[in-house]
Amino acid sequence: MQASVPHPAPGAGETSVSLRREGSAVVLTARGEFDALTTPQLQAAIHEALKTAPDVLVIDLTAVDFFASMALAALSEGRQAAGERTSLRLAVERYLDRTLRLVGLDQRFALYSSAAEALAADQA
Repeated sequence: MQASVPHPAPGAGETSVSLRREGSAVVLTARGEFDALTTPQLQAAIHEALKTAPDVLVIDLTAVDFFASMALAALSEGRQAAGERTSLRLAVERYLDRTLRLVGLDQRFALYSSAAEALAADQA
């Protein structure tokens, strides 16, 4: 008897992080799954973005499928590294919004439903 191994859907499990400048803000876009193997990518990108001392850093997590506790810790480390000079904002899907609220990280980050909404927050 041969065991059946499920194949992931196309694009599933692909993890990427990218940075782009939007005026005085930096947008970090994360996609895929962040676990023990991939969270270092996120950590490095957060620190790279903060090197430029932006007024605002938006971390767009709306295309994230899985976010382990190690990734939550990376966000907390980023918040601490940003200090008072950079406003850190998270764009998150509902499942991650709920998780962040359950662990109290909504007290440390402004939460938005999209990167565009997070960028526009000062203009409202």
